[in-house]
Amino acid sequence: MKNENMKKTVLGFVPIKSPIYALHPVTRIVLFIALGFIPLFIQMPEVNLLFLLLVLILFKISQVNLSQLKVYLPVIITLTCFLLASYTIFPTKLPGEMPIYIAGFPIYKYSVLWSICIYIRILTLVLSSIFFFSTNRERDILVGLRSLHMPFVASYFLGLTLRAAGMFMEDYQIVREAERARGLDMASMSWFKKLKHFPMYMIPLFTLAIRRSEDISIGLYAKGTQIKNIGVRPDYLRSLFKFSELDVAVNSVICVVFIAVAFTSLAFNTFALSHSVVNTILGNII
Repeated sequence: MKNENMKKTVLGFVPIKSPIYALHPVTRIVLFIALGFIPLFIQMPEVNLLFLLLVLILFKISQVNLSQLKVYLPVIITLTCFLLASYTIFPTKLPGEMPIYIAGFPIYKYSVLWSICIYIRILTLVLSSIFFFSTNRERDILVGLRSLHMPFVASYFLGLTLRAAGMFMEDYQIVREAERARGLDMASMSWFKKLKHFPMYMIPLFTLAIRRSEDISIGLYAKGTQIKNIGVRPDYLRSLFKFSELDVAVNSVICVVFIAVAFTSLAFNTFALSHSVVNTILGNII
């Protein structure tokens, strides 16, 4: 039974009274972009960790169930192993830097620091993306993009893409539940068997995707929707959202922080890896 106190988003459900919905969809998009781009100007891992902590705090404030993050744990573990292997096999080293050997592999301090920096950057972007799609519906995202004057054709295509992604996730859960009902125990399988079993999901998922695409096409035709020669369209949904003083304040703070971080990083190299506390600690150990 559907919980009337919860709101369906792209990646899950969030309480209708979540504080995040006090912000205009444009403000949420600006926040998402800022959380993704600000860490790119920062090389110090400890500072980027603060942005990572900020994302987790936003999860908590927005009343998103943090237990949902365990679904993305395999992706995070895979990312960690990939970066570790990449910077071990193809190290980034300073001129004249001497390695230390661990189990026969040469390890460079600068390569370790740089891998940590890149890892935290990517992890911040991944979590901020999960946060954005966990707290926004397709309609909220479209309202934000249309408020930023994105062309109708582009926003319409993006809306169908987001809707298809949401339906794909629902179909995936349906297929998994159907296999569990038939007695398949995924929990007892090894990682290798799970990896071999995963391609078997593709056949029913692609079949359902083709069927849904036909249903959407027929529905659009029945509604008389036209993509070309549409002229100026009234944006009814935009009229349901109004900018408030809170939106102005939040956007102002985001812009000030973004400009300050970008300017100090490019002009004075304030957040360089050489200024990192982690670099100092590793320098004393190695």
